[in-house]
Amino acid sequence: MEEKIVPLISTVYESQDWKELEQKENEIGPEKLLDEIINKKVWTNSEILWIIRRMIFYYGKKDEILKNAPVDRIFTNMVDVLRAFYILLDRLDPEVDDNLRSYVCAKLSDATWGINDNTRSYLYKMKK
Repeated sequence: MEEKIVPLISTVYESQDWKELEQKENEIGPEKLLDEIINKKVWTNSEILWIIRRMIFYYGKKDEILKNAPVDRIFTNMVDVLRAFYILLDRLDPEVDDNLRSYVCAKLSDATWGINDNTRSYLYKMKK
C-alpha cells in the first residue's frame, strides 16, 4: 500500500481557512468582510491575521484619514494590539528561529522610540 505524504501547513496563510477568507474577500469586498469579522465575538486565527493585515496596510501607508484620528485613539489601538500579542507570546511561548527572532527584535527595537531615556529627553526638550 502506497503511503500518502501530506504536506505540513506551516502558516495560517497556507491554510484552507485563509484561502476561503481571501475568496470571501474577493466576493463581498474588504469593507463588508471587515464589518462581518468585527461583529463576531470570537474570530478564527485567519480572521485575526486578516484584521492585522488590514491594520498594517492602513497604518503602514500612513493613511491620510487616520492622520485625522485623535492621538489618544491611535494610542489606544496600539495598546490593544500590544496587549493581544503580549498575552499570545506569554501563553504560547513559541519557538522562533533566529531569523524571525532577529526581525521581531529589530521591529520592536525601532518601536521603542519615545519610551527610552534618550528619545524621551528629546521629546521633553521639543515640548519646551
